[in-house]
Amino acid sequence: MKTSLFAVVAALGLCLSVAPGYAADKKPPRPATQRTQSITAPVFKDMDEAQKALDAKDYVTAEAALGRLKARQDKLNDYERATLYNLYAALYYAQDQTGKAIEAYQQVLKTPNLAEGVRNSTLFALAQMYFVVEDYPQAVSALKVWFKQAEDPSADAYVLLAQAYYQQSDFKAAEAAIVEGLKIARSKQQQPKENWLSLLRAVYYELGDYGKAVKILEILVAQYPSQSYYLQLSGMYGLQGNQKAQLATLHAAYEGGMVTGKSDLMNLARLYLVAEAPFPAARLIAKELRARTLDADTETLQLYAQALAMAKEYDAQIPVLKRLAESSGEARHYTFLGQAYAEAGDWKEAINAFTSALNAKALDDADSIRLQLGMAQFNAGRLSEARKTFIAAADSPKHGETAANWIKFVNSEIERKNAMN
Repeated sequence: MKTSLFAVVAALGLCLSVAPGYAADKKPPRPATQRTQSITAPVFKDMDEAQKALDAKDYVTAEAALGRLKARQDKLNDYERATLYNLYAALYYAQDQTGKAIEAYQQVLKTPNLAEGVRNSTLFALAQMYFVVEDYPQAVSALKVWFKQAEDPSADAYVLLAQAYYQQSDFKAAEAAIVEGLKIARSKQQQPKENWLSLLRAVYYELGDYGKAVKILEILVAQYPSQSYYLQLSGMYGLQGNQKAQLATLHAAYEGGMVTGKSDLMNLARLYLVAEAPFPAARLIAKELRARTLDADTETLQLYAQALAMAKEYDAQIPVLKRLAESSGEARHYTFLGQAYAEAGDWKEAINAFTSALNAKALDDADSIRLQLGMAQFNAGRLSEARKTFIAAADSPKHGETAANWIKFVNSEIERKNAMN
C-alpha cells in the first residue's frame, strides 16, 4: 500500500506545514479561534523516513522510525500526534494487522484539539476497518457518528452503511441506506454503480419483494449485461409465474452465449416445451450434445425424445429412445420406444420393444404394457400371440375390461379368417 506522507495527510484533511527550511503549500485560512499547528523539522524527518520505508515495504525500518517518534510523543503537538497514529494505521494495514490499525485510528480520535476534517476522515477509515474485520455493529456506529458530522456525504458512504446493515440481516435499514445513496447520485447526475444495484437487488430478494427485485435486475441487465444478471432475472420471472418473460430472457441470454451450464440449458429446453415450441428445444439439445456441453444421460435423452415426439419427428425420435432404453435398462423407456415404433407402423420392432419392457427393470403396470404389446401383435397379423397376450392381461383390475374386449375382437377376427380359408 504505497501512499506518500503528503497524500496520507491530505486524505485525512490535514494541512501539512513544516518549520523553516522545509517547503510547504500555502495554508488555507483557519477560524480565528483555532490555532494552526505544524510538523517540526525533526519530526518530519522521522515521518519521512517511515513513509519511504513503508513505500518500499520495509516495515521493520518504518516501525523503528515511528517508534522513535512514539517514544517522545509527549513532546509532539496534537497535529503531529494525529499524523503519527495515522501512519501507524497505514503501517499495520499494509501488514494485514487490521486490529492494530483500528487501535491506531482510535488513538487518533483521542487526540485533543483534533480538527473536524481529521476527525471525520478518521471516523470513516475506522468504519471501513470494522467492516474488514466483520464487526458490522461497530461499523454502523462509526458511520452514524460520521454522517452527523460529514458535509455532503457521498452515495458510496450510504452504500457502505447498507452493506453493514445487510450483513446483520437488517434488510429494511439496508434498503433505506441504498435508496438515500441513489437519491444523492441522482442529484449529482451520477449513474448508479453496479455494486449498488446488485446489493439493492439482494435486499429486495431477502425482503421477498420480487417485483422490485425484478425492476432492479432489469436495470442491471440493461446497464451491466452479464450472464449472472440474465439468469437471475429469468429465475425471478419464474418465481413470479411469468413464464413468457422467463423464456424470453433465457432465450436472449442463450443467443448471446450466456447460457452454458447444464441445468440452465435443460431449463431453457423445458421452457420451450411448456411454450409448445418443441423445435427450438430439439435443436438446442442436439446442438449441445454435439458440442458435449450436455451429456447423453437419461435426463437429457428423455427430454430430447419428448421434444422430438411433440414435434412429431418420429423417425428422429426412435434412435434417441433406443439409446435411452439401452442405457437405462428401464421398462418405461422400452415402452416409449415401442410406442414410437407403433407410431411409425413398424409393428415388428414395436413387439420387440414392448417384450423387452416386460423383462426390463423398474417394471410398473405390466398389464398396460401387455395391452400395447397385444395391439402391436394384432396389427402385425400375429393373432394367436395377441390373444394369449390379452388373456394374460384379462385378470387386471385396471385393464381387465379392455383386455376382455380385445379378446372378443381377436376371436372374431380369427373366426373370420378361418371361415375365409
